[in-house]
Amino acid sequence: MSRRKQPFNPRNGHTLMVCIVARISGCQGQKEMSLDDQLDHGKEVVKDEYDGPVEYCTISTKGKGEALDRPELLKIETALRSRNFDLLVIEDLGRLVRGAEATRLLGVGVDHGTHTLVANDFIDTRDDNWEQDALEACSGHVGHNAHTSRRLKKKLMNRFKKFGGSTAVPIHGYIVPDNAKTYDDWHKDPEAEHSITEGKKRLWETLNCSFVADWFNAQHVPTGPFCRSHKWDGHMVRRFYKNSLLKGQARRGDKHTVKHHETGRRVSVNNPDGAEIYSVPHLAFMEEAEFDALNALLAENNAFRTRRREKGDPLLGVPTKRTRFPGQHARCWYCGRKLYWGANGLAHNLSCCGSREWRCWNAVGINGALATEKVIAAVCQELNQLDGFNEQFRRMIESACDDVVHSSDSDWDRLKNDEQKLATQKSNLMAAIAQYGPRPSIEEQLDELEAKQRNANLLRYRMENRQKNRLVLPGSTAEVRAVCLEQFSILATHSAEMAAFLRLLVPDFFVYLVRLCDGGHLLPRAKIGLNLAGSFPDLNLIPGAANLLTRQLTIDLFVPPQRELIRTDAVGLSETGMKQRDMSSLLPSQPTQAAISKAILLQRKMESLGLATPYEVVLSPPEDYRKLARHKHQRYAFEPLQDYERPVL
Repeated sequence: MSRRKQPFNPRNGHTLMVCIVARISGCQGQKEMSLDDQLDHGKEVVKDEYDGPVEYCTISTKGKGEALDRPELLKIETALRSRNFDLLVIEDLGRLVRGAEATRLLGVGVDHGTHTLVANDFIDTRDDNWEQDALEACSGHVGHNAHTSRRLKKKLMNRFKKFGGSTAVPIHGYIVPDNAKTYDDWHKDPEAEHSITEGKKRLWETLNCSFVADWFNAQHVPTGPFCRSHKWDGHMVRRFYKNSLLKGQARRGDKHTVKHHETGRRVSVNNPDGAEIYSVPHLAFMEEAEFDALNALLAENNAFRTRRREKGDPLLGVPTKRTRFPGQHARCWYCGRKLYWGANGLAHNLSCCGSREWRCWNAVGINGALATEKVIAAVCQELNQLDGFNEQFRRMIESACDDVVHSSDSDWDRLKNDEQKLATQKSNLMAAIAQYGPRPSIEEQLDELEAKQRNANLLRYRMENRQKNRLVLPGSTAEVRAVCLEQFSILATHSAEMAAFLRLLVPDFFVYLVRLCDGGHLLPRAKIGLNLAGSFPDLNLIPGAANLLTRQLTIDLFVPPQRELIRTDAVGLSETGMKQRDMSSLLPSQPTQAAISKAILLQRKMESLGLATPYEVVLSPPEDYRKLARHKHQRYAFEPLQDYERPVL
């Protein structure tokens, strides 16, 4: 008698224990009723094989057949190893796993006395050749899946290249009629043109996608018909302005999927062959040169903000976020690294990130709110002093404006020569690739040429835009002051919007330490570069105009110690012959006699050292300051940033 003719014998002697597995992928168009159909089919198979009493256990799931990390697979394997079931029934082997892993699971059942029937693939593990049959079935299912995938991708790509078919889902700014079949049937939404243009303008000015996202949300700009979120964020703005449809080019094939064999899932990666492009100029909101230049600047500006996967960044997967001023803008004067919030466990303080990595000894924190207030006060003080050269500034603007608006013929000739050279070099490289094939050195040269081409396109766009549009320039220094003061009045002091505005006015912010000449705490001081023309970017096109609005300032980021606050008054009273115990009532803070004595001793120390001010710059960690001992740790090694040069104080 063959094994197929052997009857099923229940383990418990009276009831056949059967497990039926059903699965659907959950794709569009599939119905859950298919699961019930598979279960009913399995019961019919059991009825044909066994006439006695049967008890059923069903496992019905939704999931991709190639995925090996589905929780139901562990549940099925546990059931096979439990020896509680006599029979496992599946409609076809692809319902279990679409791959060779299915054969292993059937083998687990055989080892533990659980037979398997696969109805549509005619597999019965009671047969001696069940393993060969299972592998052939797995091969057929995998081959069918791959063949169907290739057929669909080829068909959809062909439709896209021929007439712009197989369109993507629409984004904000576009209207898709109900009967639209191709990109040619789409058209722009006239109501969205203002928001897209204004957002582009703000992105040029700030290179800050989160700033544009806040403006979109304030203006109630919709996120798109298929977007799961109804609120913009920086990542969404970056993706939106990166979409080449804004320059009139639809793309398909930027990404493709590859199978991760450990989990069986397919992940999306960049397509090495590149994307196909279908031109739709009637959908363009931006010129091609402007689009490419803007995205090149954004990529360059955000390059250092990405997580370094190859270096094992401990913050990998943690999103970057906007911050208040001067977070991630102020820099340590000693090592050149940026200051981050959370100094010494205080959320409102900042400290050098190098000290956390044992690469800088400056672990002294600064109060972020106090620093912001002092910077705003310094800016306002400089704004009030602008009237002294108002006439010189006005004449400079008037005399240079016409020359700047109309680019000289030499500038255009230089640009055209550069573009011609780039075209010749690129043509030569393409010929070399065609003759010798792709080489790493040739590809590197091609990447450099493409970067130069983007810069040339940006320059051409700016020169053409300069001729089309009038420069936004202040008529006087009073207008510069009015614009800055208006922003200070409408923006919250510690908001992200104020931080974006202050970064334009204060491009340089270096923090170093000072100390009273008689000792005491280390105190932070900042050397800042002030550019009052930051609110008018076009001023940089006027030779010499921006220099009139540039300053180098030194700001104390601390409240002076009491002995320094009362030093001048205490010394003045002491020179009149008044005793120290009688001075307290005459001084505003009514200090103790001990504080008055320290103030007078501080003055004497200054005079002995020949100092004009009581503060001395700290160039290295003082040995008598016990709170600053990081440099004594065995892990410490001072390493400033590469190519960093300390600004002159």
